[in-house]
Amino acid sequence: MTLYDATNKRLAVFEKAATSDFWDTQWKKENIKERVSSGKTHHFIERFTKQYAPKGGRILDGGCGTGEVVSCLQKWGYDAYGIDYAAETIQAVREMLPNLKLSVQDVKHTNFADAYFDAYWSLGVIEHFWNGYEEIVKEAHRILKPGGIFFLSFTVMSPLRTLKARLNRYPLLSPSTNTNDFYEFMLDQDIVTRELAGQGFELERIYLYDALKGLKDELPFLHLVLQKLYKSKNFLARGFRLLLTVCLGRWTGHMTVLVLRKTA
Repeated sequence: MTLYDATNKRLAVFEKAATSDFWDTQWKKENIKERVSSGKTHHFIERFTKQYAPKGGRILDGGCGTGEVVSCLQKWGYDAYGIDYAAETIQAVREMLPNLKLSVQDVKHTNFADAYFDAYWSLGVIEHFWNGYEEIVKEAHRILKPGGIFFLSFTVMSPLRTLKARLNRYPLLSPSTNTNDFYEFMLDQDIVTRELAGQGFELERIYLYDALKGLKDELPFLHLVLQKLYKSKNFLARGFRLLLTVCLGRWTGHMTVLVLRKTA
């Protein structure tokens, strides 16, 4: 169920609460060693990391899941760390790949020293907290060095979703809505950018991606056709998905990445 929160210009998705147990269950369905050793991540992670983070710098993946981004960062020559509160998943990955620097920690309250990291990747984390992401951002600011880079990715209110909201295509969120099964918000990136500016981060870049998912989830009459393309592992299908992101990402992207620099 997806409801529109008109006050905060965001969508609220209710499926199953995104607890640590939920993520442990999700990751158990994956072949973790194959997932990590494949070296596959979103195409922009390597490009943005090498463009904005210092060569060989210390980087954190906060909410690292099965650790594939940590593994890739390590292969690219960075001093990479990963944290997640899904304890069973972290333990399983550490047993299979003990060379990865992974630990069970809460992204709101880590045990790292002040100004410890040159950069911080947060991929699809902040949208899963009903009470907001202020503590996550505050902690990211604390552990980043002055001038450090915060790569912040989250499910976004794309122009397509914003248009649908204006056309009243979503039921409204009400104070009486049961939030027990809250899964995620789809956030307004302009609001997030303004709030992070107030917490000492300056925006350097915005990049919307996963345009195909943004299309198939919002246009039911195309869902069946696009779902097959979305799930396909065929090389041509992957290329087409990337092409869609390049051509349509700014209008239909399911996710966005904000590249932010710590300024204060």
